[in-house]
Amino acid sequence: MASYEKAPSTPLTAQHSSFLKEDLEGQDPVESLSRDEKAVDDPHGTTSTPKYTLKWWKETWSDSIRDGKWPRVFYSVLGVVFIVGWVGIMLGLVGTEVNYEKENSKGMRHRADNHNSPATNGELDGLIMLKGSLVNFNIEKRALTITWSGLYLNNSDAEPVDLGNPEDDNTWYPDGIEIYRDLSSGPYNASYVWDNETYWEWAYRIDNATAKPAGVIGMHPWDSFDTDITFTQRYQKNAWAQPLLGYPLDQWQGQIVFVASNLYWSKIYKTNGSAIMDIAGVQLADSTLNWRFDYEYKDACGPAEVTINWDTDDVNTLPHDCHMTVNFIGRRPPLLIFCAIAAVAVNWTCAIFIFILTCEAIIMRRSYMLQGTDILSMCFTALFALPTIRSLLPGAPAYGAIIDLVGILPCTLIVALCAVCVSVAKLNKRYRNQKSE
Repeated sequence: MASYEKAPSTPLTAQHSSFLKEDLEGQDPVESLSRDEKAVDDPHGTTSTPKYTLKWWKETWSDSIRDGKWPRVFYSVLGVVFIVGWVGIMLGLVGTEVNYEKENSKGMRHRADNHNSPATNGELDGLIMLKGSLVNFNIEKRALTITWSGLYLNNSDAEPVDLGNPEDDNTWYPDGIEIYRDLSSGPYNASYVWDNETYWEWAYRIDNATAKPAGVIGMHPWDSFDTDITFTQRYQKNAWAQPLLGYPLDQWQGQIVFVASNLYWSKIYKTNGSAIMDIAGVQLADSTLNWRFDYEYKDACGPAEVTINWDTDDVNTLPHDCHMTVNFIGRRPPLLIFCAIAAVAVNWTCAIFIFILTCEAIIMRRSYMLQGTDILSMCFTALFALPTIRSLLPGAPAYGAIIDLVGILPCTLIVALCAVCVSVAKLNKRYRNQKSE
């Protein structure tokens, strides 16, 4: 639709006004010309705008809006690019979590001393391993719950299989294997009776004879037990990495120690928690929502510096301690960090936009912006909407984290002050209008 020129804005006297009215009576309104139409009327180009200047871009965009085709194409493509980009970023971040789970399932790659040949036999054959399934991480109790089961590794080329299969003598332990937590074991001179004869040999036993096992595995494929591992802060002097306070960049650490006892030989030795077995590896499976856990373990029963096999007749060939130490590191996944940073960016963008509008309306005295309730309603809407964004953050702790002090509280204060300033300005304007009347 064509636009029409407005009347001159310069003040006219009554005589000029009546003359202009009489002169224009009976004439059709003058239709404004587009940039292309002006160029046709002026073939010499004396009034044409130089290309690629700011004025030329404005005129070109105005002509495009009048046509209506390319602006619609522009915002349609912009919307599609935003949706595709967001979905692509989300799928990429989810893919990193899947790859992370695959790495956790490769237990032998997480050995802290990079030594894959336990001293018990020198090769990756006939080894007992533990498989942990992540269940839940309680940030209030700061405890990670893991369900553990047994694995058996026949040789270095095979995949670990479940422990406790009655059809496989290598994986089946009819009396079971007791698993103790947060204990160690040391060598002692054990005696046992076999065929009415007494034998003496060096073996291991736990350092707390009254301790109770955390679970028993090896009798059935479904044997398992649960453990709660307490987590603490990983870095002492880094506020951004403090648990909960540094959300979403906080980092946690936890540790658990395992000792395995063969119940069959423990009964023969007649000593509780004896006949210690080497736990040669650890695997992790599954995942926890909004958390990523890395781990490494160290097998004290077969340290890297020990290159000889155990000799039960010579205590000098035995390691001083025998246990499995598993260290965990907990952090937020990249997907969560991205969402938290995006929320803070949106909060600050809205707060800055409202602040600029308020300053333009009050300091620059653009009174037309104070007419109606548009800017005031926007301030009060944002005042309640911005804090709500914080509740949408995945895995967010209670209020008081650094992200609240940096990206939530200051934005809310800015919007609240803008709402107050706009309200006072509107009341002042109304007072002056009434006074002038």
